[in-house]
Amino acid sequence: MTNQSLNEAVREIALKNGADLVGAVKVSDLPEHLDSIATMLPSARSVVVTAAKHSLAAIRSKVNQLAQFDTIHAYDECGRAAHKVSRLLESNGFPSAAVPAFIPIDMDEPGRGMRGEICWRRAGVRAGLGSYGENGLLITRQFGSAIRLSGLVTSAELDSDLPLRDDVCDHCMRCVEACPVHALSGGRKINKKSCGETIFKFGFRFFQRFMQGILDGATEEPGRIVKGYELRELWQTFVTGNYYYCFECQAQCPALEMPEMR
Repeated sequence: MTNQSLNEAVREIALKNGADLVGAVKVSDLPEHLDSIATMLPSARSVVVTAAKHSLAAIRSKVNQLAQFDTIHAYDECGRAAHKVSRLLESNGFPSAAVPAFIPIDMDEPGRGMRGEICWRRAGVRAGLGSYGENGLLITRQFGSAIRLSGLVTSAELDSDLPLRDDVCDHCMRCVEACPVHALSGGRKINKKSCGETIFKFGFRFFQRFMQGILDGATEEPGRIVKGYELRELWQTFVTGNYYYCFECQAQCPALEMPEMR
């Protein structure tokens, strides 16, 4: 393959296999991640970012399970695209590896499962997929912030996509106003504790508190949880791998809204 045909094939394969958007950025343009990328793939020269859109109807639904189900689907879509592109590149002699944006990620210190090896929002901005929104998420022209991200690292020297000159976010502040715990204050300022406790309502921290309660002598709360809704919900997060419980800031972004959704 020529370099041009390889670049075209990367985009074609990604879009055919679940991605709604795809972009590439040179490893050297992600200096914050040089060490982690070198650990994953010492020969890496490029990073490919894949994005899959959410269903706005699903993440705006009052039934949280619809939003969670759609999240699983979106992660599967962009993850499958990343794997397919990785296989394509490897078949052409370029070592490549898909990198998870969700689970599994490193649970060791200091990240403790809260930070991946690559910030896909940052990579997406530098690969020209969009710009940062008031909620700190990647905002795209096509889908607002209602997307999930994944990607891969590769030794191939792919053509980089240029960052956008325009600010995609219109700063309507709807995402900030919609936050149920007032964790957003605009300008990408986020109270991560408040946000995390809401989004990951039945995630690791809940599980940790539950286990600590048992170790402390089976206090009333763990005893109640064992018989109640919380343990059933916790079990469901273990089975599905999805513990997101808030989608408000993503759901408010007005890009590509259908009239009946406004």
